[in-house]
Amino acid sequence: MNVFIIQTIIMVILAFIIFYLIIYNKALKIEKRIAKYSIDSIKNKSVSLFDLLHNEYSKIIHKLSSYLKKSIVMKKYSLKYNKYISYDETKDISAMDFVSNKFIISLLFVFIISFARIIEGNLPSLFDILLFGLLGFFLLDIYFKFSDYRKKKQVEQELLNAIIIMNNAFRSGRSTMQAIEIVAHELKGPIKQEFKKMHLEISYGLSLDVVFDRFSKRVESEEVSYITSSLSILNKTGGNIIKVFSSIEKMLFNKQKLKQEMKSLTSSSSMISKVLLFMPFVFVLFITALNTSYFLPLFNTTEGNILLCIMVLLYGIYAYVVNRIMKVRF
Repeated sequence: MNVFIIQTIIMVILAFIIFYLIIYNKALKIEKRIAKYSIDSIKNKSVSLFDLLHNEYSKIIHKLSSYLKKSIVMKKYSLKYNKYISYDETKDISAMDFVSNKFIISLLFVFIISFARIIEGNLPSLFDILLFGLLGFFLLDIYFKFSDYRKKKQVEQELLNAIIIMNNAFRSGRSTMQAIEIVAHELKGPIKQEFKKMHLEISYGLSLDVVFDRFSKRVESEEVSYITSSLSILNKTGGNIIKVFSSIEKMLFNKQKLKQEMKSLTSSSSMISKVLLFMPFVFVLFITALNTSYFLPLFNTTEGNILLCIMVLLYGIYAYVVNRIMKVRF
């Protein structure tokens, strides 16, 4: 009886939302017809529906962030998200906003699974709430992991160009700040944002080796770590910065050339490993096409849920082992 009442309330809410969208759509059509015979004002202060929703969502995030900032634990937890704030967004976004987004996404996932279970005629179980709540909470972290990996690859590809530009700037008599500023203007992508941050840090009084060390921690790249070590030795022992950057430029060029050769030599084995990783999904799709109800016990029963979690864990370990075996370090 309780499930039926909840279903009825949800249906009424959905009907109200659909009715509102229909009226809103009709209002837009009428506005377009009248617009032909009217003169637009010089200052257009109208806000679209999506912009209005975005503004309201931003207000909720900022309020939640101001509340979470009262907690010392949340403050320490939010520090790891500082590196995801770009140079142009420092005034609008704080690290705590990412934590607030994680809580909102987690609640959204719990709402979705609860809505789905109620539509089926059942109440959500504790396992469903915990599973989807944790999945929603760590979804942003998963996205950032992929984003970090892509950013690392892009920075590694453009790092050689950055070093060449800096080395040429040093040869023409430019200072360190000017060389970094030139790189920030000449290049595009993630490395542009990183060199903007480095330029700002140097303007605050940090030394070159410290700035590159912070850059290395943000990117977590071996090439940047090598540059940081070289600059640290240069700062302590002294030397010619042009020769140091020339040797770094030569090293990066040789390493990039070696990477291309290794990529061509291991392309066949890499393709085999990718095929092996995708084979379980192909097998599941093939079985599902033959019998759509074959895998339903994995989702409908408690034992099936446990087995599904075990299978996902085993597949994760399998993917990690295959990736470690195929990875070539040099």
